[in-house]
Amino acid sequence: MAPELELHEVLMSRDVRRKAFVFAGGTSGIGRATALAMARRHADVLVLGRDATRGEATAKLLRDAGAGDARWARADLSSVAGIEAAARDILAWRRTFDGLIHSAMNVDLRARTRQTTADGYEHAFGLQYLARAGLNLKLVDALAASGDGRILHIGASPPARLVPDVGDLQFERRKWTLTASLMSSQVLGFLHVQEAARRWKDLPISIAISCVGPTTTDSIREQPWWARALYALIATTPERSAENGLRFLLDEDVRLARGAALKSPKKYQPTAIAYDAELAASVWRLTEAMLRPGS
Repeated sequence: MAPELELHEVLMSRDVRRKAFVFAGGTSGIGRATALAMARRHADVLVLGRDATRGEATAKLLRDAGAGDARWARADLSSVAGIEAAARDILAWRRTFDGLIHSAMNVDLRARTRQTTADGYEHAFGLQYLARAGLNLKLVDALAASGDGRILHIGASPPARLVPDVGDLQFERRKWTLTASLMSSQVLGFLHVQEAARRWKDLPISIAISCVGPTTTDSIREQPWWARALYALIATTPERSAENGLRFLLDEDVRLARGAALKSPKKYQPTAIAYDAELAASVWRLTEAMLRPGS
């Protein structure tokens, strides 16, 4: 286990000039803050999003900050077809690239009933889990070809004893609640990172999760008044929440962070993810099946 380090004392030594990084959900919040930090270090950056105005503004902001190349691509990752289209657009930009960063995709905190994606998947599962896993699986070869590919999930730390129901990942039989669906998708993300690190152990790829707490992002303005009031009291800035993930992207040696979670937003301390191995493998197989054409 890596020693605890105060975030502001970290020495970030990796040279990322002209290295290429893709940010899914990079037009706002923590994703944009991380992309901006990489742009200031003269990396090449592609951000994915659905809003053209916000996307073009983000690309300009990144270019002005010093990015060697900064572009925006329209992407709707709420369907398997959208995931496939996004993967094609990324590979059209770079056949080989160095990093893939997944930041939060908006889930409506006002939802009181189970929502589904265009493919019929439960909304949080589709956006917060399947989209991330799908892009990782479709882009693993391009990341490995860089010689030091890094995949970063930005998420939240779920309750320690929470285990998803593999037979009912979509909450079709169990009672759906927004909290349950969000936490279930986070556990699935942990399982994916654990299994990816095992399956890709011989590839030059490092994958990790950076857990963040309440963060003041643009999406909070669209949430109910009680959520806005709570965040005003307890939330931190996107730049602060981005620091652990940025350390993972910039450190020369991240072997200790492979397949790990950075659970404390205040400390850089990789902690191995250690769910049941067969559960992780089972979820992986189910995910692969969902991503097959015609599934």
